[in-house]
Parts: sequence; C-alpha cells; structure tokens
Amino acid sequence: MSTETLIEFPADIAVKAMGLHADDFEELIAELVRPHIEPAPVKFTTVASKEGKYLSVRIHFTANDHEHLISVYAALKSEERVLYTL
Repeated sequence: MSTETLIEFPADIAVKAMGLHADDFEELIAELVRPHIEPAPVKFTTVASKEGKYLSVRIHFTANDHEHLISVYAALKSEERVLYTL
C-alpha cells in the first residue's frame, strides 16, 4: 500500500463519522479515537440530520503523519455503529 499523499504533515484534519442517532454516539466516537490522538488536543462537533435519524460527529485534530490519520479512520471503521466516515 502506497503512503503517497497530497497532505503535508503535520496537518489540521477534520474527520467525520456518521451513525444512527443515539445519546451516546459522540461519547462512543470519542472513546474510539482518543487513544490515537491524545495527548494532542481534540475537538468534537456533533450535528443531527434534518429528520433527526442520524448524527454526524466531526473530529478536529492534528495528524502527525499519514499513518496517524489512517489509525483514526481504522478505529472508526472497526465500530459497527459507525455507518460512514469522511
């Protein structure tokens, strides 16, 4: 797998995880990604869909390199409640 990327690291990144609306969804996302991001600062922004069926959680952090970014995506994709990532 090639690690070529157009992103210059370190880079401020916003990754989005989407799933069905649940009170604990943002907390679930935080638990999944914090081990891959901390002790660096991380910010979460949560938005409900127009109908309220889905939640989108945006994770703002500084990715140190391509592998760091991939580890965050891998953590999100390992969870069945995460339906989509961007």
